[in-house]
Amino acid sequence: MDGLPEDHIARCWWEGRLPALSSDGDWPQIPTAGNFDAKRNAVGREIHHGPLLVNRLKAQYAEAQLAHPIRLRDLSDPQSRTVTTGHQLCLAGGPAFTFYKIQTAITLAQRLQERWKTPVVPVFWLASEDHDFDEVRSLWNGAQWQTWHPEPQEGGAVGRMSTRGLAGELQTWASALELSGSGADGLKFPEDSTMSQAMRHWVHAMFGPEHVVVIDGDDAGLKATFIETMQREVRESLTDQAVSSCNSVLEAAGFKPQVHVRPCNLFHLVPGGRHRLTSSGQMWQSLGGAKWEGAEALCQNIAAHPEEFSPNALLRPVYQAQLLPDVAMVGGLAEVAYGMQLPGVFARLGMEQPVLVPRDSVVVLSKRWSNATTKAGVTDAALLESKATWIQGVVNQAEAPNAEDWRLSVQEQAAKASEALVHVDRSLEGSVNATLAKMENLLDRLEQQTVKAIKRKEAEAMSRLDRLDGWVRPNGKPQERICSFFHLASEWQQQAEEGETLDKVLAQASLRGHEAADWSPLVHVIRSGPH
Repeated sequence: MDGLPEDHIARCWWEGRLPALSSDGDWPQIPTAGNFDAKRNAVGREIHHGPLLVNRLKAQYAEAQLAHPIRLRDLSDPQSRTVTTGHQLCLAGGPAFTFYKIQTAITLAQRLQERWKTPVVPVFWLASEDHDFDEVRSLWNGAQWQTWHPEPQEGGAVGRMSTRGLAGELQTWASALELSGSGADGLKFPEDSTMSQAMRHWVHAMFGPEHVVVIDGDDAGLKATFIETMQREVRESLTDQAVSSCNSVLEAAGFKPQVHVRPCNLFHLVPGGRHRLTSSGQMWQSLGGAKWEGAEALCQNIAAHPEEFSPNALLRPVYQAQLLPDVAMVGGLAEVAYGMQLPGVFARLGMEQPVLVPRDSVVVLSKRWSNATTKAGVTDAALLESKATWIQGVVNQAEAPNAEDWRLSVQEQAAKASEALVHVDRSLEGSVNATLAKMENLLDRLEQQTVKAIKRKEAEAMSRLDRLDGWVRPNGKPQERICSFFHLASEWQQQAEEGETLDKVLAQASLRGHEAADWSPLVHVIRSGPH
């Protein structure tokens, strides 16, 4: 958190500098052992859906042609708690930060389970009802984005889409990256899978069957638990009122709310479409054309067919927390920010908002890239800085004459000359200043020429830094936001000692970094080879 700007909403929340809420609820709690303990007890007073969860998840895993995960049975225990994270259904599991979110949840769940001596289950929530396919259809192949163009292209909830043609697309991508055999195998899924089912396979390919439970909320049985809340959303504009009140506090403090709240924050799901619900007078309609004669008619439809309705990004965390015994929600900074908008919604529903836990970040350096940082003299701390800073380090090591010392000397002599010459003729002061400006310009030019000369002389080092930057910041962005975990794991495995897999190394680093239930997000630099 210390690396964020002072006025970043997440840092202000973390440091307790947000203004007090003027209406319902309190700001989400930060992840401390005491807050987790209190949340554990409070969640225990809410409705327990364990048997329903186990029953529906067994069906979901069977439909995906996967064995039940080992932790699934723990959800039936009323003493169990969950740590949840989630993400959109990106191809091949998405950018590597999806893996890091799940690993953060797994590590936190383990530490809390050790503390409480009762089950704490890490859960990955499939954001299967999101309908923005363009956000999830591309993969970085090491040089450019490779985009999947399914034929025919379906609309609506991405999780319901067919994966027809995707296996071939992933094979092309794997070949471009020269993925190892096990890496390519991890991309496989049954031929008749939906996108939601394929994502479930990818998550378990990354983590195995024993560490995480994957939930798809697009399920009629699970949605039945959310009927009353969806009906209140229609009848009372529940989310709009509560979030708008919270937003006004944030905006008055200079923060821009992360998610736009609407009068109704539900969608209508139909084959090939996911459409917002709106009202006009007594009439309700979806932007897809469905109509209802008043709010009660719509509420009756929700009760009869809850699977046809879908919460938006603001209501989805409420659905999760209503269904699961959640003590914590793991997310990135954007998810933490929209968690700031929800205290009033949880308060009005009489629910506990889970503790917000910012995820860890990771930079992965396989053996060849670890060697490259050693040769370049780039430390773990410097690795997170810009390439320009690395280059400046090379320039500084060249021990070229310090132009700044010359500049100070010239300025000192100019000041003395000006003081002496004004006694002769005050008009000479302008000539001294003009001469000084010319000399400073010449020094600037000399400094630039010196840097260019050093870069020419150190051409090999400059090239090494360019390549390293391309690995750490592919396409100009952090590695974890561009590269797939399967890509990083394959690169690691091809150069590592036998049995040293990236998933195991990351799990060990996460546990070492978080030795207690008090939690602060970390940046891990994971190296293979010399440190």
